[in-house]
Amino acid sequence: MSEIQILPIDPSITSKTTEVAEKAFGKFVRLMIPKKNLWGFYAVQDDTVLGAVYIKEIAPKEGVLEWIFVDPKAHGLSVGKKLAEAGFNAMKNRGLTRQFALVRDDNTASWNMFAKEDYKQVSVIKSLFGYHIKSFPERFMYSMADHYSIWVKDERFHDVPTHPRKYALIKTLLFAAWIGASLSLFSLRGVEFFWTALAMVPAVTLVRMIAGYPLARRYGPVRYDAPQGGTPLAFLLAFIGTWWPTFGMYVPSEDYWKDRDFLPYAAWARFASWMSMILVFIAASIFMTGPFESDLNFYLAFIIGVQIIPFFPLDGMDGAVVLRHSKLLYVASVMLSIVTVLIFY
Repeated sequence: MSEIQILPIDPSITSKTTEVAEKAFGKFVRLMIPKKNLWGFYAVQDDTVLGAVYIKEIAPKEGVLEWIFVDPKAHGLSVGKKLAEAGFNAMKNRGLTRQFALVRDDNTASWNMFAKEDYKQVSVIKSLFGYHIKSFPERFMYSMADHYSIWVKDERFHDVPTHPRKYALIKTLLFAAWIGASLSLFSLRGVEFFWTALAMVPAVTLVRMIAGYPLARRYGPVRYDAPQGGTPLAFLLAFIGTWWPTFGMYVPSEDYWKDRDFLPYAAWARFASWMSMILVFIAASIFMTGPFESDLNFYLAFIIGVQIIPFFPLDGMDGAVVLRHSKLLYVASVMLSIVTVLIFY
């Protein structure tokens, strides 16, 4: 085989790069990736496109590594690393000193790559504010992606830790409590449902944390990572009384780790968290009949159902993480979820 080449993208190659994107993210990604005025690079070997990186200038001195993807069959060939390096150099040469990237929360290989380039997994507030107003719509749209985080390279954050660690568990539970209160408060469902929802959303979040911890901990020291991507969406939907799932997850305590080493433990932890919600659904149907029949059944069924979808932009949910580890475990989880909802709804 010949060496892997990294070449500038031109219109004649976009159909092939889109096909690779579909292999990496699923068919729905075709609706979201840019089709015109592309700036970036693609990787090719023996006339076979292996991956691509799309870059975009979103404001003066601000750029975003908009998409980076590699054919699953080419994993292990350092294709992603080579594409990222081409993107980093291109933005630097164009004077885009403040850079952004969207990274899936369980994609630890990408975490390592961006961390080594001095990108920081900053809070949603820091990623949204303090930059050019022209780029706000783009950055706000990225913040909507559930189980994704915006990583930022900015000289002002040089001394900021790579990952925000302080009070992650408490922040997650407090945000869940606010969502729970909102289910009734902004939709005027009454006092009884208010107190039930206020307790239920943090309770489901806490149960997920407890269920997932022993399995994640088998890897070694882990910490809880508060949700970032999807929190603005959950916040906005709460005003119309809708519960959008924004759960954090356990990740290794160190800044750098091997993706393949942690993925099996992450998958089993997310499986346990997924199944814990099914147990909550059954318990609520038996012991909380009134609130359960007053829309709580719908919310819990919706939260369980969302976990089933493994495709982008929901490829950070429990089901997708489980599927990447074991198709059999995923199918069994889906069947159990569907049967439970049909029986107890």
